[in-house]
Amino acid sequence: MWIQGSTLSISQRSLSPERPLSSRQAQAQALAHQLIQSYSSRRSVEAALAFMEDSAPDTAISDDDVLALPLPSSILPSFGIPLGYGVKGGAAREALIATLSVREPHQPRDIDLIRRGSYRIPADDEVAKALMGRDYEHGARVELIRSLPGYLQSRDLSVNEVTAIDGTVYTSLLCCLDTIGHVLRPSRYRSGTLHKRPSLLGTSLLKMVRLYAEGSILGENWSITGIPEEVSFSEFDLAIHLNKAFQRGEAVAERFLHTLEVLSLLSATENRVDRALRELEHLRHGEKGLFPDVPATHWESILAEKCPEDT
Repeated sequence: MWIQGSTLSISQRSLSPERPLSSRQAQAQALAHQLIQSYSSRRSVEAALAFMEDSAPDTAISDDDVLALPLPSSILPSFGIPLGYGVKGGAAREALIATLSVREPHQPRDIDLIRRGSYRIPADDEVAKALMGRDYEHGARVELIRSLPGYLQSRDLSVNEVTAIDGTVYTSLLCCLDTIGHVLRPSRYRSGTLHKRPSLLGTSLLKMVRLYAEGSILGENWSITGIPEEVSFSEFDLAIHLNKAFQRGEAVAERFLHTLEVLSLLSATENRVDRALRELEHLRHGEKGLFPDVPATHWESILAEKCPEDT
């Protein structure tokens, strides 16, 4: 079977970076390791905060242990975000990357909107239609955030513990360290600590692998850690993340699948992109087909294989 079973034991607990770390990356990774070992250790938190003061001098911390970093004024307007709304996910990660001077921000693959509040207003749908057009058609809406600490603590990956709204990036200390250190790991919510076995959903592992692939193609030096001993994912999940990889280009899709092979989550093959699409082609059809961003040339070659007499 191409996908190696519905539940797969894997020996790798981590995926190392491809190149030596910079001194800043190494320091961030060491501090994150100390923080995870003993999150309640005052010394570990103080050392991490001192590092953050050097990286982002205007960092403030709330009573709820949420870091607040002033956002460069050009970031959210460049994404087209109106006043009063903010972003989560990839756009928030890019905002944090810019704020920490890791690199220049890239245009996010898509926009996931948030607004602080408890009740929806008519403008929410108008903004969502304008900025989340295709996702809006599939049911995506502006997410209302009632509690920033609660929201950040509920993310699947540590690098997703971030939002950007009202000129400020709100994030966790571990998110900052892992963003600088280029580490992808389960969040503490998903038991991504040294004291607990990670409880990571298959789709979140696929997300880590996809972000690793995106970074690799950009020349970044990411690592993955906290991989569970057992993990499962469906063809549906794989198709969603493969299509998202294609949104960043075929090279990202290729690296995404290759990394899954390295982790023994897919059988190794030479023509991995075409094989993956052949195996998942049945999920392409219908109004909610899962591959809107795969170039037509790929499907034409698959169709030619199926019906050689018609070509």
